[in-house]
Amino acid sequence: MSAFAGAEPVASVVLVGLQVALLGGLAPLLSGTIRKTKARLQSRRGASVWQPYRDLRTCWAKSTVESSTASPVQRFAPPLVLGAVSAAVLLVPTVAMRAPLAGWGDLLALVGLLATARFILALAALDAGGAFGGMGSSRDVAIAALIEPGLVLALVGAAVAAGSTDLGAMASSGAARGVDLLTPAHLLAAAAFVLIAVAESGHLPVDNPDTHLELTMVHEGMILEASGRRLGLLLLAAHLRQVLLLALFVAAFAPWGMAADLSAAGLAIGAALLLVKLLLAAQGLAVLDAMVPKLRILRLPDYLGLASALAVAGLAARIWLPG
Repeated sequence: MSAFAGAEPVASVVLVGLQVALLGGLAPLLSGTIRKTKARLQSRRGASVWQPYRDLRTCWAKSTVESSTASPVQRFAPPLVLGAVSAAVLLVPTVAMRAPLAGWGDLLALVGLLATARFILALAALDAGGAFGGMGSSRDVAIAALIEPGLVLALVGAAVAAGSTDLGAMASSGAARGVDLLTPAHLLAAAAFVLIAVAESGHLPVDNPDTHLELTMVHEGMILEASGRRLGLLLLAAHLRQVLLLALFVAAFAPWGMAADLSAAGLAIGAALLLVKLLLAAQGLAVLDAMVPKLRILRLPDYLGLASALAVAGLAARIWLPG
């Protein structure tokens, strides 16, 4: 029986508040840390790690400019995108082995929420009627068609080991196994997820998160028509999406140290270990951004096909190899 049984409403409220404060507050900081590390590796000073917070504050203070051809989609898309990503964040166990919205959805629901956010954002970019928004949307949707199968296969590899698609059950099972979790099948699935997460979060070699060259934009091209508070909401959603992917990797493939109950000591240790894991993963993304060149768009199917192949190999190993 779960350690949270008998206190489900209290556990949900505590975990929702803790997760919103922790991941929502850390998401821009992680983006700032990645940019700072990338700049240092490229022998540049770089902006402060607090710059993403300043950008959000600046966007919130500005008025919104809207295309004359835009429909109400432009108005409602940013909060819907942020809402879908936020709901996905609450499906992931982070500090404790129970997700804040446990029972409301599993890994398939999480992937569906991310796909919904992408669809709404692409629709808003097309609605503005700009050439670059349409180009960015078409590229993002084409890349997503290759990302999502690999993402599902990698997570299913971890789910098969736990015997459940519930992310909390996956984290609990993995933590209970300890180092025995590190089987060839698990490592293959983890490697596939890393390749997918790099693409899903818009990092090199798939996309350049800092580019301002229109002909190479993917995500940036989709938000080119947004301004003011709408742009701020979309930027916050992008920060949250990135920290969500890192937290999802921790929950599915490195769940050690999560709290088994709501004790203050357990939650403090879980939060501290989560912060360390997220910072380490962020530094890995920064190294990629600084060291790896961007792939030509026609080479992306090879890269993402490799991720899917690793995930399939992991599933095969899970089925046929002992342990």
